[in-house]
Order: sequence, then C-alpha cells, then structure tokens
Amino acid sequence: MLSRNRDNRPGAWTATTGYRWLIVPPALFLALFFFWPLVLVVARGFTDPVPGFQNYARITESSLYVHVLYNTVETTLIVTLLCLVIAYPVAYVMSSARGTRLQVMAAFVIIPLWTSAVIRSYSWMVVFQRKGVLNDAFVALGVADEPFRFIPGTLAVNVGMVHIMLPFMILPLVANMRAIDRSLIRAAEVMGANPLIAFAKVFLPLSVPGISAGSAVVFMLSLGFFITPALLGGPKHLMAAVLIEQQANVFFDWGLASSLATLLLVITLVIYALYVRVTGGAAGGFAKGA
Repeated sequence: MLSRNRDNRPGAWTATTGYRWLIVPPALFLALFFFWPLVLVVARGFTDPVPGFQNYARITESSLYVHVLYNTVETTLIVTLLCLVIAYPVAYVMSSARGTRLQVMAAFVIIPLWTSAVIRSYSWMVVFQRKGVLNDAFVALGVADEPFRFIPGTLAVNVGMVHIMLPFMILPLVANMRAIDRSLIRAAEVMGANPLIAFAKVFLPLSVPGISAGSAVVFMLSLGFFITPALLGGPKHLMAAVLIEQQANVFFDWGLASSLATLLLVITLVIYALYVRVTGGAAGGFAKGA
C-alpha cells in the first residue's frame, strides 16, 4: 500500500514517465547540430559584413539572383509535376500487385536509392554528352546531322532530377493506394459507372492524400538540390543551392550566401504552410499517404 502511494505521487518515476526522458538526447542533438547552426546562418545574413539588410538589398536589386530563385522554384515545380505523371500509373500497378510481382516491382523502385546521386548524375552525363548514347542514336537514325548540346541545359537537369526523385513520389502513392478499398470501384460499376468514370469519381479522389504527400516530399527535396544541377545544368541552369555554394566557397561572401539560404528556407516554409492549409497537414496528407 505504501509503495502504491509513492507511485501515485505527482512526479514519481514510472515506466511511462521514464521513457519520456529518452527524447532528451535526440532533442539536444537536434538543438546543437541543427537549430543552432540554422540560427547562425540566419543571423549571418543580417550581420556580415556589417549589420543591416544590405545582403537582401543586393539580392532584390540583382536580376541574376532573382532569376536563380525563380528558376529554382520553376524547376522544382516541373520536376514535381513530371514525377507525379510518371509515378501515378506505376504506383497504381504496384498497389494492385501481390507476391513475387510486387517484390520485383518494389526492388526496381527501391534499389536505385542505394546508388549515390552523384553516380546517377554522372550516368546521365554519359547519356547526354555530345559523344553520348543519345546523340549517337540521333545521328545514326538521321534525326540530326550533328550532335545536340544537351549539357549544360534544362532538359538534362529535369531528367536527372526526375530520375532521382521518382521513388519519393512512388512510395507514398503506393502506401495510399493499397489502403483504398477496391470494392468501392466495383460498387460504382455495379451502379452503372463505366471503369473510367468509376476511377475518376471514386479512386482518384481517394488517392489525393498520397498525391499531396508525395508532391510535398519531392518539392521540398528538389528545392535544395545541388549535385545534379551542378553537373548537368552549369551556368545556363543555375539553381539556388549551386549559387549559395559558389558565394560561400568561391567568392567567400558568407553574408550573401546566408541571405540566399535564408530566403530558400523561407520559401520552403511558406510552401509547407500552404500545403498544411490546403491538405490539413499530417492529418490530411502524410498520415494517409505514407
């Protein structure tokens, strides 16, 4: 009886309250190695070389920096849309598959994640270069008299990024589609709807949480993409992450690099806030789609 009274005292140690302390080490790790450096980057944008808004004024007054930020958002939107168009039918087939067929298809989606993005980007350089596979095929087939210049260029960047981002769109879609009750489609067909109408009126709306979750993941990851635009885009297709790296490591302009990084972070947060507003965030997107 005495032991029970001690356990019921406010603040007394129990197994449940003891487990809560397990969150302390990862919280301290994140605070020290993630949030504190983030605060330093934001602060440096306002203090380097002198306190003020001069770095942000340089960004808004320069057409180059504004164009790079616009190009980053535009490329990210195109990559997200292309990933969705390619991933949706693949995810639909995977969600209907079972057994060995499903395992083989899942392997084709997951195994590329084991390969470095650097290696995959270099592989696309082999395909798109002037003496590459694609140009050799065009010349051999008579499509072109001389090789096209794909690198550096927008097409190569978009293809390379879509290739790397595609699994991040397929996996949330498959998780969402496998949870959809297919008997609802059969019920719609019994009620007189043809397969196309049943898909458009029943299956497609139910797959919206997977679409929103996959789109959010691909969009946010693509905003900070570095290696593929650096290798395939060059100066003709400069993206924000490449520009930030150049300002920090080539020109040693840490103030401007920090300001660009802060703007990229703000864009990401604004888009995520819109995503939460439209889809209901975790309750409407990730929880149902992943």
